[in-house]
Amino acid sequence: MYMIKNEDYEYIRNKYHDTSRPFDPFNRFIRRDDLFSSETGMDPDQILAHIPVQDAEHARESHPVRKAYALSFVLKNTRISCDPRDIFPAINMVDRPLREALIEKWKKEIFTNFIPEVAARRAQLENDGIVTMWLDYDHSVPVWDRIFEVGFEGLLRESEAARANRELSPEQNDFFEGIRITYEGVLTFLERLSVLASNTKGSEKMAAALKNIRHRPPSTFYEALLTVYLYFMISEHIDCLQVRSLSNFDRLFLPFYQSDLTNGVSEEEIRADLAYFLMQFTAIGNYWNQPIFLGGENADGSTVISELSYLFLDVYDKMKIYNPKVQIKVSDSTPKSFLLRALDMIRHGHNSIVFVCDNTMRKELMLAGASEDEARLCNVTGCYEYSLRGSYGTGMNYSNLLKPLEYTLHEGRDGVTGVMAGLPCPPASEYESFDEFYAEYKRQLKNLIDITTAVNNSYDEYLCEINPLSFLSATFPSCIERARDAIGGGAVMNNTTMAFGFIADLADSLTMLQKYVFERKELTLPAFVEMLDHNFEGNENFRAKLRADREKYGNNKERPDAFATDIVNFIIETIGDRPNSEKRGGKWGASFHVARMSYTQGKLTASSPNGRLYGEELSKNLSASMGQNREGATAAILSVTKIDATKIRCDAPLDLGLLPSAVKGEDGLEAMYGLLMTFCRRGGHAIHINVFDADTLRDAQAHPEKYQDLQIRVCGWNVLWNNINKEEQDGFIRQAEALI
Repeated sequence: MYMIKNEDYEYIRNKYHDTSRPFDPFNRFIRRDDLFSSETGMDPDQILAHIPVQDAEHARESHPVRKAYALSFVLKNTRISCDPRDIFPAINMVDRPLREALIEKWKKEIFTNFIPEVAARRAQLENDGIVTMWLDYDHSVPVWDRIFEVGFEGLLRESEAARANRELSPEQNDFFEGIRITYEGVLTFLERLSVLASNTKGSEKMAAALKNIRHRPPSTFYEALLTVYLYFMISEHIDCLQVRSLSNFDRLFLPFYQSDLTNGVSEEEIRADLAYFLMQFTAIGNYWNQPIFLGGENADGSTVISELSYLFLDVYDKMKIYNPKVQIKVSDSTPKSFLLRALDMIRHGHNSIVFVCDNTMRKELMLAGASEDEARLCNVTGCYEYSLRGSYGTGMNYSNLLKPLEYTLHEGRDGVTGVMAGLPCPPASEYESFDEFYAEYKRQLKNLIDITTAVNNSYDEYLCEINPLSFLSATFPSCIERARDAIGGGAVMNNTTMAFGFIADLADSLTMLQKYVFERKELTLPAFVEMLDHNFEGNENFRAKLRADREKYGNNKERPDAFATDIVNFIIETIGDRPNSEKRGGKWGASFHVARMSYTQGKLTASSPNGRLYGEELSKNLSASMGQNREGATAAILSVTKIDATKIRCDAPLDLGLLPSAVKGEDGLEAMYGLLMTFCRRGGHAIHINVFDADTLRDAQAHPEKYQDLQIRVCGWNVLWNNINKEEQDGFIRQAEALI
């Protein structure tokens, strides 16, 4: 492994997971008691047993205070290790120990005692593949600038100063008390690590850095890396709040990098520190990957891209890893040479990179009320999402756009279960025109939007009661100013997005219905519905005709692209600026990112008029249906950029497939660059690329041992080909077969 000693690599690789066990893409930490001394604290079972006992001592306190005490208890008692084979400490804990003991308990209490009907409705919507809903503690980004400016102790000091200078309600006082207890626990934890490292031969560098960041902000490149790592570990794996960006790396780390070079630190040492840092997240191995982003623009319009940006890509490339995943803000000033370097990595199979178009994100944020400077400094979070610094946005749902189509075809009934799930509507035989049919679809879709916002708002109000976010809130200046939790209205923006899936399948289905039923009259609508209800059995030839029809979204075809654009506009107009919960004080917006819903909701979705069979995967993001992008990459870009991404509050991603033969040599690299810049200049939002051919993927499926390192980009993250199931592999093979 590049820049990492062999013995160190083996230790780090097994630090969080036992790699001798069968691979589980959703597996959390596996206990590694053998790496820790019992003298350093309690084992995970003891920690879990003591949290409820310790919490009982504070039963009369509010949830922010009780959670803070629990977090502090874990930080004071969990086993730790400062091993000379690594420059980042290890924490021996059952993963997310506060989840079962507190958060799930409080969630159950609230859903049972206050909103029982909401819990039942939410379960029904998810079980039928209509809307997948959850409580979103998955998209936080601290204000890294503040952590780097004042350090952990400084955040506590500023919070206490703000607390002392005002009259507070009991709720506001508990907000600050939660921060105090939390950060005193963090400082105790840093002291524990510092002492242990000081007493561990070979860990002198770690000991000095831990001692410094215990009392002060980071002052070196390595200390800044260590600060990010420790914040991440405490937040994500103890506090139960995912950290969905490790920062705008090149912008924030450049001063540390330059200072180190000036003070005699070698570039080789900086590269090694970065490699060890990145390896932590490779070893943790979160299925969705861990995001970090590069690029953007400075206030004077110059690029953020610097020599550190190039160094980052070089280290990342040579390590041959795919986690963390890398997002690159593409601005007008982004150097072509930097983009070519990233594109070259992608065409050689290192494709855990997504490009996000800076101008598009800025325009949307400014339309939503942000200043130009706030928009310029926006975070890229999660897969492709973006938000202002100091914001906490939630996306607690994935809505299935094909379900309202099932209702329209079945008198308001679900096409799989037959249950009345939509609004009562006419039978298929009574639609006299396509316009009438299409209007009914929109009525059903509006009802689905109304239901989703109502259910979400019912528990949105309780998010900060179920999981108070003291650790995060201390990094948000607006939270300190307002004395409110980040997820309880304290953040700069508190918006909620509704994610809509399968726009391509919907647009293609509407096109096929309009063409073959209402225009060509090759069969009646009742006959079409009967064919769908029998999963095309006995109508295989007609299904083949539907699949072969080239008038499909994602190919720069007027009709399906118009349907996609019209549906997106209808969704945005229907959502409008409707509010989320009163406590959070934000607004709703739209998103078109589907994560794994292509598979999970696909299994619960009936046959669709574009020829897709019952249970098959659904289309991803704003991309063409699998196997239907037959007109090439340029056509795909032209289709998706007909949709105005500046109206979409969260994300509008395109998954692009390219053949290896199309990206060979200098001409191929220039072609990739041309596609990227066309996408950005036409107002696209996010684009990521797979470079593969069907023969290679078929061979990889037949001979997995030959393709141990083959990466595949899935929606917003990377996986190894051998770690996805045959159904998913078959989908990518179909996509590759359609490439030209």
